[in-house]
Amino acid sequence: MDNLTRDAFTRGVANHTEPWAPLLSDAALDLFSFVMFMIISCPSCCLGIVTNIANIVVYTKMGFSESSNVNFLALSVFDFLASVTILAMRTLYIPYFKGLANAALARYISHCLSHAIYVVIGGSAMMTALIAVERCICVVFPIKVKTWLTRRRSLYLMLTVVAYHLAFLVLIYSDPGPPYDAHPKKIAFYYVALYSIPSTTCFFVVVVSTIFLVVHLRRNQRWRKQTSSRSVKTSDKEERLVKTIIAISIIFIICSFGNVSIFIASILYPPFQYSNPYFANLVLAFFGVSLNFQTVSACLNFFFYYRMSSRFKRVFHTRFAPCRTGKSDASISGTKD
Repeated sequence: MDNLTRDAFTRGVANHTEPWAPLLSDAALDLFSFVMFMIISCPSCCLGIVTNIANIVVYTKMGFSESSNVNFLALSVFDFLASVTILAMRTLYIPYFKGLANAALARYISHCLSHAIYVVIGGSAMMTALIAVERCICVVFPIKVKTWLTRRRSLYLMLTVVAYHLAFLVLIYSDPGPPYDAHPKKIAFYYVALYSIPSTTCFFVVVVSTIFLVVHLRRNQRWRKQTSSRSVKTSDKEERLVKTIIAISIIFIICSFGNVSIFIASILYPPFQYSNPYFANLVLAFFGVSLNFQTVSACLNFFFYYRMSSRFKRVFHTRFAPCRTGKSDASISGTKD
């Protein structure tokens, strides 16, 4: 626990007739954090950095003629920043660094980086929601989608998401000002207003959009089987699309469920807050678990992109494994799925 939490804990103990301890001890939290870092955080963050660099390179090479490429590129940038920031924060927070001369400075930097994590994870959630809604509109309204979602409008939506989180990043660091561990109430307000509420909303938007999209695709698939002579090829392609969307949605829902649960739990049971010394370490433990799931989500997206798009696969092989393909860059640029 930091100094503010310890002071609050001391005052709480002084007001009770019997001494009591936090629900999760400092030693247990340190051990849990170290194990999670070594087993999940460090490997998944490193993999996320590599895979999202590949995503950024591939989607940049594929060009921005399609709005989906721009959206996936923006999502990859957010996931890359999330992997880098979480790796840096968790590394500086390793319990065994406590004995070093600069341990206090390392913990303080780790605390400062935690604010940036809200921004990049929130941006990733908002981009995922935007992609899910756009896909839903494309399937449900295939004729009107070119009128409603032009390339310029899609670009403006993506830039709005980026601008929102850039403003969030500037505000959360400039308004409280250093030291950043001395303004818990103001940071908590920004956390709820600019991160928790939008991210939770995006979570449910993705859930609803995906369910609606999958139901419509399956219904459309059955209809095509009955009316089209090329139903076998068409249904196979749509079946792969349905499975890919389901897989991506399940990964996002599972990996975002931790953050959403913490926020909802704090609403349903107000004492479940980091500011409460009894629950402080437990909240930190849950927050650490949710970060681990976020890193897993960030590193897994590449594999779904690779499976989903044959063009992505060809461009990836050309950029990173040229011996596996004989196609030139020009033929790749002119080829579409």
